[in-house]
Amino acid sequence: MVFFDAEIYLRFIVSLIIGLIIGYERTINNKPAGVRTFALVSLGSTLFTVVSINAAEILNFEGVYDPLRVAAQIVSGIGFIGAGVIWNSRNGGMKHGITTAAELWVTSAIGMSLGLGVYDLAIVVTICILIAIFIGRRLDDYVEEKELKKDA
Repeated sequence: MVFFDAEIYLRFIVSLIIGLIIGYERTINNKPAGVRTFALVSLGSTLFTVVSINAAEILNFEGVYDPLRVAAQIVSGIGFIGAGVIWNSRNGGMKHGITTAAELWVTSAIGMSLGLGVYDLAIVVTICILIAIFIGRRLDDYVEEKELKKDA
């Protein structure tokens, strides 16, 4: 059993950077959950994934061991956090925080992929998230402006 594995540590560094980037986008737009939350979600998902993969070896489990059970619990935990983001963001009956909750969910999946060492997937999905958020915001603004002009 190796306690120092530079490649595993690289997974955490990349996870931190990606969490910070996605969280920064939420922070600069004054959205619920920000840099710290996204960094922690990404890192936590990476950690749980790495630990679940290595648990059998570290703890000398014998018999059936399913590391995917931990992955399922990560998704449940993120759902709980996402519900809290939406709940705390309610304003006069309007739904707020759904996009942030969805970003937390995908950021968790990115952290899990990094925990597995699948860097290319994590980076491509991060780029896709940022494109979706920036283009989506522009499209939302365009549609809202068009509806305001129509009502005037």
